[in-house]
Order: sequence, then C-alpha cells, then structure tokens
Amino acid sequence: MKKSKEQKEADKLARQKAKQLQKEVAQIESEKNQKPVKSITITIEWKKSRTWGSNPNCEAAVSFKDGTFEHSPIYKCSGCGYDKRSTVIADVFNNYLKYKLYDPKLVKKSDPPYGFCIKEGWKHYNGGVGTSCYHRISEFIGGKFENVASGKTFDVFQYTDNK
Repeated sequence: MKKSKEQKEADKLARQKAKQLQKEVAQIESEKNQKPVKSITITIEWKKSRTWGSNPNCEAAVSFKDGTFEHSPIYKCSGCGYDKRSTVIADVFNNYLKYKLYDPKLVKKSDPPYGFCIKEGWKHYNGGVGTSCYHRISEFIGGKFENVASGKTFDVFQYTDNK
C-alpha cells in the first residue's frame, strides 16, 4: 500500500523530531557526566581592539578530582554594552562545571544567586552578568571563586571545589 504525500511528510517530521530529542538527551547526559573538578585557574589576557576597546582572551587550567589535568581552548569575546570578563568566565564554567547544575540538592536550595539558570531542560551559567556574581554562584554550587592576581592587561581567578 502506497503512502500519501501527507503521510510521508508526517513520517519525515516525526523522524526529525525523534532525532532532535535524541541529540538533546545525549547533550544532557554528557553535561551530567562531566569529570568532577578539583580546581580551575582562569587566566584572562586583555587585547586591544580599535573597534571594541579591550577584549579578553581567556584560558583555563583545570585540575580534576581523579588527578588528571587539562588546558582549555582560548575563549574570546568582543563588542560593547556587557561585561566581557564574566562572559569568558561563563564559558569556562559551562564547559567544566555544568554537571553541578544537575545536583538535585541545588534545585531545592532557596534564594539562588543571579547569573545562572537551573530550569528543567535549560541549565547554564550566564555571561555578561558581572564577575562578582561568580563569587556567589561558586558558593552556591559548593566552591570558592577568588581573584588571585590582576594588572593592566591581565586577570587571574581561581575556582576551588569545597567538596
């Protein structure tokens, strides 16, 4: 029996929807299964731009609880009208600390700080919210965030897990 044009289109849409759902589930599982972090050293070097002023080039040295280490890729951003420093810090947190946002105890805590989202199906750290937010966010997720060093053209931050 031959399928109608409408049925073929409906089948195609159903396959696309199933494929998209499978992709989303795989993404969530990879975020939940990130390696637990012991500490992250975030180094930001400020580069001059004619158009956008100073732009951050950020790199992270990550120490995992299993004793392994990793260097991140370089995170960059440009533009104006938002906090660029917290944007590259958010990139680091999203790549290495997203698993913390899936902790059921975290969702039950009251009065979460500004700067991240822990809604079902949408969990991430926000950029452009100000670096000071990351001190409170780190406490909330069970860590400590501190400014280790800074100068005219650089900033160094340290995240340490308290658990």
